[in-house]
Parts: sequence; C-alpha cells; structure tokens
Amino acid sequence: MQTVGAVGYAAAGLGGGLLAAAVAFAPSFLAVLLGGRRFEALRSNAAARAFLDGAGPAAVGAILGASILLLDGVQEPWQIALLAVAALALFVVRAGVVVVLLSAALVGVLLGVAGAPLP
Repeated sequence: MQTVGAVGYAAAGLGGGLLAAAVAFAPSFLAVLLGGRRFEALRSNAAARAFLDGAGPAAVGAILGASILLLDGVQEPWQIALLAVAALALFVVRAGVVVVLLSAALVGVLLGVAGAPLP
C-alpha cells in the first residue's frame, strides 16, 4: 500500500497518492465487504481450505520479499528506530498489525513535518 501511495504521490502529489491507494485497494475491500457473508461457507469447503492453506504462506513470502526491497529506503536513524519499535510492538508485545501500522505512519508523518531528515 505504501508503494502505491508513494508512486501516486510522486506522480501527482497528495491527491495522486490518495487516488492511487484508493484505486489499488478498493476492489479487494469491496469484495470483502460485499462477499463477507459467503466467506464463512468457504471454511467448510475442503478445496477452498487447501487453496487458502497454500496461498497464506505464499502471500507472507511475497510481502517479505517486497519488504526487503523497500528496506533500501530506510536510511535515516529515526526511520531505523521507528522500524525497530514497530517490530518490537508486533513480535514481542503482540500488538495488532493495523494499530502498529497506523501508529508508525503517524509518527513518521509527524517527524517529517517537524523537519526530520528524509532520504
């Protein structure tokens, strides 16, 4: 999501970033929102479970691979510290992913607006 927003921002500013994120994630959001009641039936379907059991680790691997490439953009000491705090919150404290993502994003925006160096 961050990459899509960053590319949109680079192309057309804040509006471009918001539009790119909305266009990229609206279809999956709508699929979950509109088809949510049907997802419960998939839990008892053996073929669907087999697919989801294989797709889960594949998705985690894809996200991990993308995050390794994105680490190249983490160059400033405050970014490294924020990443470390977020990792501790996720893996040690077991905080929720959404809470950690939104909190780290808020801290990053506040530090950027306050004049912290950016790569």
